[in-house]
Amino acid sequence: MLDKSLEEQQALMVDERLAMVARIIVEEYDGDVEAFVESIRYKVEVNRETEAVPGHGDEAVSDV
Repeated sequence: MLDKSLEEQQALMVDERLAMVARIIVEEYDGDVEAFVESIRYKVEVNRETEAVPGHGDEAVSDV
C-alpha cells in the first residue's frame, strides 16, 4: 500500500515536471524542441567551463 502511494506521488512529480518543460518549450521556444535542447546543452557547457576556471566563482563575491 505504501509503495503504491509512493509510486503515485512520484508519477505526479514527473507529470508536473514534464508539464513545466512543455510549457517552457511552447512559451519561450514557440514549440521548437530542438532549440530548447540546444539551449540546455549550451547552458550545461557554459556551466562546465565556468566551473573549470579556477577562482572564477570568487570574483562575484569579492565585487559585492
